[in-house]
Amino acid sequence: MKYYPPEWQEHKSTWFSFPHNLNEWNEARLETIQDWFISLYDLILGYEDVDLIFTNQDLLNSAEQKLKALKKKKFELRTYMIPNNDIWIRDYGPFFIKNGEETEILDFGFNAWGEKFPPWDLDNQVPKALSEKFSYPRQEFGMIMEGGSLEFSGNGIIMTSEQCLLNKNRNPSMTKSEIEQELKSAFDIEEVIWLKDGLEGDHTDGHIDDFARFVSKDTVMICQAKEDDINHKRLVENRKNLETRNLEIIDLPLPKVMSLDGERLPNSYANFIFVNGAVIVPIFNCKQDKEALEIFKSSFPSREILAIDSTLLIEEGGGLHCASKQEPV
Repeated sequence: MKYYPPEWQEHKSTWFSFPHNLNEWNEARLETIQDWFISLYDLILGYEDVDLIFTNQDLLNSAEQKLKALKKKKFELRTYMIPNNDIWIRDYGPFFIKNGEETEILDFGFNAWGEKFPPWDLDNQVPKALSEKFSYPRQEFGMIMEGGSLEFSGNGIIMTSEQCLLNKNRNPSMTKSEIEQELKSAFDIEEVIWLKDGLEGDHTDGHIDDFARFVSKDTVMICQAKEDDINHKRLVENRKNLETRNLEIIDLPLPKVMSLDGERLPNSYANFIFVNGAVIVPIFNCKQDKEALEIFKSSFPSREILAIDSTLLIEEGGGLHCASKQEPV
């Protein structure tokens, strides 16, 4: 029986792709974001292993000196050579699914969020490369879908957004019913919860992991915005949808509004990650940080709550969750 473990269950490791894309970061910022990620790996290695992909040997060589200190941490840092285009492994990476005691890979198509940010050819090959490297059986699907567009309850429910999965820049020939059936079959689940729109400024077309997250089988954290925020109406509508179900709801504030070149950024506390024994929360140097962290502390009393300044990462439109992918034990 296939089972996709929810993210709060025990991890074997967390996967990352090391930053290298000069089109995204430019030379002036690339080393800064690389150092930021190394500090994130350092944080995670206090709790679990980190598996780190490099697109070529030169990139690994350039980072090796900084990585040496990480190899002395409590847990293990492992490096691999797998060509890729960018860091957003949540979306193009494999779904590590359990089939009994065995790990298998589900491999969906990736087209860089509706062909917005070419090239994506190397990213699209990463699940296959990992399945071959570790001899994990792989099931390939024709449907275009990113990991950040799905949330899992761990007991038979997937939550997603219509804005993303029904967008014609992904699967124009598939109906809502056909997409839902594909999800149910692929993950062996019983129900799909369809929320409407995601956050303003989200180039992924409303990924669920930026505004609504399962944190237990019957609890959802969802962002809420002030009435003068363009996100207010859509988030209230999504909350009302969840209120009709037998779910506990925890409200999260949105951080201060951030913009780049006049365009709003989708910064959100919902883009956190679970690691074994802790939750790592993105913060944005604003007064809402304290309120959000208090909510996480009260929601996860048995876990440590760790904060990391994510203002640089969000400048490229993504967050902690977008740049990581957990592999379950």
